[in-house]
Amino acid sequence: MIKISEFPPLYILDNYTFPNPLLEFEGGLVGGSKDLHPQRILNGYSNGFFPWYQAEDGYFHWYIPDFRMILNTNKVRKTKNLLKKMRSNNWDFKINNDFENVIKGCATIPRKTENWINENFIKAYIELHHLGYALSVESYYKGELVGGFYGVGIGKYFGGESMFAKKSDASKLALIYFCNLCVENGIEWIDCQTGSDHLMRMGAHKISKNEFLKILKKAIKG
Repeated sequence: MIKISEFPPLYILDNYTFPNPLLEFEGGLVGGSKDLHPQRILNGYSNGFFPWYQAEDGYFHWYIPDFRMILNTNKVRKTKNLLKKMRSNNWDFKINNDFENVIKGCATIPRKTENWINENFIKAYIELHHLGYALSVESYYKGELVGGFYGVGIGKYFGGESMFAKKSDASKLALIYFCNLCVENGIEWIDCQTGSDHLMRMGAHKISKNEFLKILKKAIKG
């Protein structure tokens, strides 16, 4: 790890270590790494950092924002309409049945800004999936994959990365299904990172970085 500036502190992450997460980073940007090696990803998530996009110079930018969006798994919002769909025989939900197509689905959905999930991200997280640390949650409608999300799991920590939906409510239903499983397995919250209006409507809320790092330490231990 090489420090390249003092104000704000920025680092070239040339090994698998990260700076003190309690430092203040302007805009949450910590620095960059030349690769997304599995050990780097796992060390990053375990300390509150996550990679967001690959810059034009080839470096993967890592972040740790001042506030974190989390979703308490026992407080995910379930409307009558969503619960009705979940009980329908037309819908089915699975874990890790088709990780590759889930992450590729997340990479192709239209966004207001350029999608950060490029081929290098896809390759890195598929490798992490094969190692047992990245998982997908899938919604199927009449047997067809129509939505879901993927993320990283370590101990009782789960960090959601991206969602997609080709059919209305598909990602919401996948989230409710996953939260139910989390409650059954003692996973109390999900890291939504910077979050979105969509996740806030599902019950996500902001906490400070300091508070997040405290509950993260406990969750990583399992």
